[in-house]
Amino acid sequence: MTQEREIDPEGDVIALSFATRLLLTDLNRELIVERALESLADFGRSDRIGLYLLEPAGLHLLGDGGPLGGERRDAPLNVPFENTPCERVLKERNASWFAVQHMDDLPWPVEEEGIPGRQCLCAPLVAANNKSVGLVVFEYEEGFTLPPISMQSLIVLLTVVAISLETARLFEQAVYDGLTGLYVRRYFDLRLQEEVNRIRRYGGQVALLITDIDHFKNFNDTYGHQQGDEVLRGTAHILMRSVRKKLDAVCRFGGEEFVVIMPDTDLAGATVVAERIRQRCQDHAFPGPNGSNLRVTLSGGVAFMDQGTLVSPEEILRRADECLYRAKEGGRNQIQIQEE
Repeated sequence: MTQEREIDPEGDVIALSFATRLLLTDLNRELIVERALESLADFGRSDRIGLYLLEPAGLHLLGDGGPLGGERRDAPLNVPFENTPCERVLKERNASWFAVQHMDDLPWPVEEEGIPGRQCLCAPLVAANNKSVGLVVFEYEEGFTLPPISMQSLIVLLTVVAISLETARLFEQAVYDGLTGLYVRRYFDLRLQEEVNRIRRYGGQVALLITDIDHFKNFNDTYGHQQGDEVLRGTAHILMRSVRKKLDAVCRFGGEEFVVIMPDTDLAGATVVAERIRQRCQDHAFPGPNGSNLRVTLSGGVAFMDQGTLVSPEEILRRADECLYRAKEGGRNQIQIQEE
């Protein structure tokens, strides 16, 4: 059944203000989607909704069926949307009512032959510069209509959702490496400076690991750059699952070099993490041509500072790089740490 909610203009304004603050104060797309689905279901007075984002390959399913449609899904949409109500809504940028079918338990607008007794509202997500970034489909009982004031609140919320999602997308492009999904060098510089400022003001400590894939140029020359890219992605995955999620920052420093910022970590703790990464990389079999397995190794250097040994971001990076150089000079596939 469609949720019944009394019209309370003042309450809607307060709820809309709260939802807007939640959506516009975060840059994590997954969290934005979660918050958006909750708010849209409430303001749209619908118990089954689908959220679809427009990407280069077509529409991407990023929806939630609510109580009726089950868990949220995040997957490419394999159904073509050319010459469909969805395409028309995206082009005209106007919400419209349609018959509805279910696709993966989520509502999908159709011109005819819909589910008896059901209908849907298909609304575009329009961000800055009048750009359509996706659409939302709300399912209702046949004959249901949204009061004009509720429709206006919903349109405002849809605009906020669109701007939030587009801002998150642009942020991801700016701070994440397209190949590995790790943070880029620019983010590393900012993040390390933040750690220096934090330690200077509040105390604490930070460790820095810089790693390099051994003989990577020879690997590329032997197996090709496409295979080299697979190794870079695989190595990035090893790094990510070897550190503390949401606390340590793993960045692609350039080429085959990676760095890890480890806040509140002493030299011994950082060495344990670095050895874990080196060992996992050494043991990992990367898929090669014709079903073969390929292996690479890492060399690394670890540097550390606290309030009593505070140095500039450039200096701690130089020290870690010196340790990396010693590791390579010492035979590679090893970790060297900053001397006390």
